Amino acid sequence: MTVRDTLSKLRQKNKVLIAAHRGTSGGDIIFNTIPAYENALRHHVDMVELDAAMTTDGVFYAFHDGTEPLLLGSTRNIRTMTSAYVDQLFLRNPSLTLTSEHPNRLEDVFNYLRGRCLINLDRSWSCWKETLSLIKKMDMQDQIIIKSPVREELLAILEAEAPGLAYMPILRTIEEEKIVQKYRINYCMAELIFADINDPLVSDSQIQDMHRRGVLLWANVITLDEYTILSGGKDDRNAITGNPDDNWGWCVDKGFDVLQTDWPLLLREYLLSRKE
Repeated sequence: MTVRDTLSKLRQKNKVLIAAHRGTSGGDIIFNTIPAYENALRHHVDMVELDAAMTTDGVFYAFHDGTEPLLLGSTRNIRTMTSAYVDQLFLRNPSLTLTSEHPNRLEDVFNYLRGRCLINLDRSWSCWKETLSLIKKMDMQDQIIIKSPVREELLAILEAEAPGLAYMPILRTIEEEKIVQKYRINYCMAELIFADINDPLVSDSQIQDMHRRGVLLWANVITLDEYTILSGGKDDRNAITGNPDDNWGWCVDKGFDVLQTDWPLLLREYLLSRKE
């Protein structure tokens, strides 16, 4: 079964799909770890989003580079480390308490999630060719949706080396979407980033046009902080502290097919209350 087949089947069951941002963490469960992904699956998500970082000796980890100060207590970027060095590091939990857990190798994560859910792979574009090779090696093309910013050099590599792999560009403008359309790739989904709900990228006509072409639309309803606006302010925090209809509901009514959240069970309960 292809990713498109799986998406179609899931959408027959759940009109709007839920993606768990870096798994589901809290307490002593650390994001971008196998326990976080297991927790997300127990929250009945349709897919998990996870990050990838490659060490200097070509080993991938499920890790968002830039979070080293929080998770490792280090200012050194994981991409400058060797795998031998990373394997002896211990992770800190959300309370900044040192744990006995090590960063998870991406191959171990893939094997753990094999056959269990769709996977959105983020942050891998700094080592694009190696990422595509790893997915082929692991034979995970039927589960993975790979994501990147719109850069022609990345799209050219994808077209040449893995044109059938499900792909989701990170779109900030309509012009970027036009660039993606030039390439013969498996463009099945688009992550739309917009600070203003009146952005042309999320106009009714643009959304209808993308849907007509078979492109599913992904909204980031995650709340990273007070200053990073990914979905026009229609996000988790405002849904939880305010009116979910004005936030999660707005995204559903607008036509988004997938919502990425940090609170999947609350979002699932809300969607069920709407019968979505």
